[in-house]
This record gives sequence, C-alpha cells and structure tokens, in this order.
Amino acid sequence: MLNSGKILRMVRMLAVPSIVSIAMVLGRFVYVADLRFRFCGLLFNLLLAWIPMMLAFVIWGIAPARRLLLSVLFVVWVLFFPNAFYIITDLIHDHKFGMDGVYRWYDILMTACFAVSGMFLGTFALYLLHTLVRERCGRTAGWLFAGAVLALSSYGTYLGRVLRLNSWDALLRPCELLQTILAGPGSMSEIALFCGGFFLFSAVVYSFIISATELHEPSRSDA
Repeated sequence: MLNSGKILRMVRMLAVPSIVSIAMVLGRFVYVADLRFRFCGLLFNLLLAWIPMMLAFVIWGIAPARRLLLSVLFVVWVLFFPNAFYIITDLIHDHKFGMDGVYRWYDILMTACFAVSGMFLGTFALYLLHTLVRERCGRTAGWLFAGAVLALSSYGTYLGRVLRLNSWDALLRPCELLQTILAGPGSMSEIALFCGGFFLFSAVVYSFIISATELHEPSRSDA
C-alpha cells in the first residue's frame, strides 16, 4: 500500500539517476570547454520527464471529490507523460557520440543514463495513477488504464520524434498541432510499426519494474 512517505522516498530515489546524468553532461561541457553545449537537449528533456512525475505526486494528494481539478491535472499529465520515455529516442543522435575528443563510449553511457532516468520517472509516474485507479475501480481497470496510457504515450513519442511536435503545442497551438498531425508525412505502416514497437518496449519495461517493486510488498498471507 502506497503512502506519502513511500512516495517521497521514491522521489528521492528517482533523483539519484537524474543527478548522475546531469553530472555526466556537465562534466563533458567542462572537459571539452564546449561553448555550444552539445547534448544540452538532454537536460531539457530530463526536465520535461520530471513534469509527469511531479504532476502524479500532486494528483495523488488531491481529494477525489475535487473532480474538476483532477480532470484538468490528468489531461495535462497525459500530455506530458510521453516526455519520460521519449528520452530513449535520443539514442538516435549516435552521430554525435565521440565528437570533441570525448570517448564514444562515454557519450553512449551518458545518453543511456538519461534514457534510464526517463524510463524510471515514467514508470513510477504511471504507477502512482495506476495504483489510484486500481484502488478505486479494481485490478483489471488499473491495468487497462496503464495499457491505454502507454499506448497513447507511444503515439505521443512518435509525434515528438518524427513530426517534431511537443507537449506545449497541445496547450499553445492546438489547431496547428491538429493540422500537422493530419498532414503528417508518415505512412500508416510507419506509424503502426513505431507505435507498436514502442508500446511493446515500454510495456515490458513497466511490467518488469512494477513486478520487481511488488516483490518487496508484504503478501496477503504476511499481512
């Protein structure tokens, strides 16, 4: 059973890989005296990945009776949730690895550290709301909710990586966002393969981490 104390410990734990990631990219800046700040996009993406985690924490603490506020926060949470798993796609910038006299393996590990941080943030942000739905609507509804969010997130990741859209567009330029989606250059097969593959990947990651987490929960026989 989750409580505020456990959630706060979770947030502190999630801060560790983020701090390591930031230290690695800042160390790269200092080492090469890079005034162009190559890979600084990772820092921005990590910041965006923290937004759904913090929103989930806020939603967790709001009383169920405040439905309007919960609805607004949930919509914003759904819009920003894809940013957590999106960092994985930054591995596509492998052509930058090893530049500026930095060992290639360092850039690979640095980017992977950001990707893992994003996955952890996304997993636990979803787990918080998954738990709320499970407690109020049942176990099946909880997993259906998690699956639907991961499916939407996969499409959101496609919009971000392929069409170069972001979460802010849905809030600031909704009409232009819709036009871009409808006129998107990708074929249906490309969209299906990207979203399907990303959904399976994120679902496996989510299921594994949550299953490992639940191993530490007391069983009913122990309660």
